[in-house]
Amino acid sequence: MTKLIGLDVGYGFVKATDGESGYSFPSVVGEGHTKPTFSTRSNHTLDDLKIGMGQKLYFVGKAAIRHSKFVYRDLSYMRTTGEDFEILFYSALSLFCHDRINEFKVVTGLPVERIHLAKDLQTRVRGERTIKTLRGGETQDTRIYVSEVEIVPQPLGTYWSQFLNPEGEEAEVPLEGLTGIIDIGFRTTDLAAIEDGEYISEKSKSLSLGLATAYSDVGSNLATEYGLEKESYALDGAIIERKINVSGQTIDIADIVANAFEKLATNILVEINSQWRCPDFDNLILTGGGGQAVSSYLLPHLSQAKLAADPITANCRGYLAWGDRLWKLPGTGEEVQVQAESDS
Repeated sequence: MTKLIGLDVGYGFVKATDGESGYSFPSVVGEGHTKPTFSTRSNHTLDDLKIGMGQKLYFVGKAAIRHSKFVYRDLSYMRTTGEDFEILFYSALSLFCHDRINEFKVVTGLPVERIHLAKDLQTRVRGERTIKTLRGGETQDTRIYVSEVEIVPQPLGTYWSQFLNPEGEEAEVPLEGLTGIIDIGFRTTDLAAIEDGEYISEKSKSLSLGLATAYSDVGSNLATEYGLEKESYALDGAIIERKINVSGQTIDIADIVANAFEKLATNILVEINSQWRCPDFDNLILTGGGGQAVSSYLLPHLSQAKLAADPITANCRGYLAWGDRLWKLPGTGEEVQVQAESDS
């Protein structure tokens, strides 16, 4: 049976859903090994995400952060270093694999100004590939066949999540007039304009500004004040929890994080006003993990703006709804429980 997946391969976190279940894990890849790893508590699948591609073994997400000697989060423009994108893409699909052969139709997205890379990306992930999945110490070959891939400008996922139900039918009357989606991710912020339900590429823009900017600011402050030097992937937990452990003591870093987010919001607001005449927009929807993080700073300055429902997963939920509309697959449920820590 073909499974339809909405898949958002973000620079910070990967989010995926089939309508019944959802997953989110850090977009971090590490060198794998066959040394045994043990946990004193029962492991969730996401804590032990490991796949083999070709002759190489990779740890992904938390497993990479905890157990890999060489770890990276690829923030490059093209994301073609090694097979980083493919590793994250197939790792996400592996979570929905329950048979030896698994067929998928996938809707995913690219930043607004990188949509010209769509054909190349389709070539990289479409078709059949055999990967090794490791679960509970056992390894098995799993065949993944991606029969269809639809790639869209990322913020459209949020638009569809607001107005299409899980079966791809209109759940609400689409917003009339000019609507802007402000999608703040880890590496980029995408501004997408939709007029009377139609995407307007000429009024849409990608900005090289996102949560990574705030992470860098937080990291610099931690290095200066506490002598801690951490890569961005090692800051996820500290920024989400607003605290960090130093020599066995828990340090509150809420002020450091808040200051970084406020500066990021100011930069984004300046860019929004430089790219758009905001009074021309009837509606503005703020989305993405970054949108949630800086919403308290941005929304007071944009009177017609609101935060999307569940902004962290809005894109992948919208991709799923669009896929149902495209391929007329049966509905897969109304609610999605995302199994992961919330990303900021």
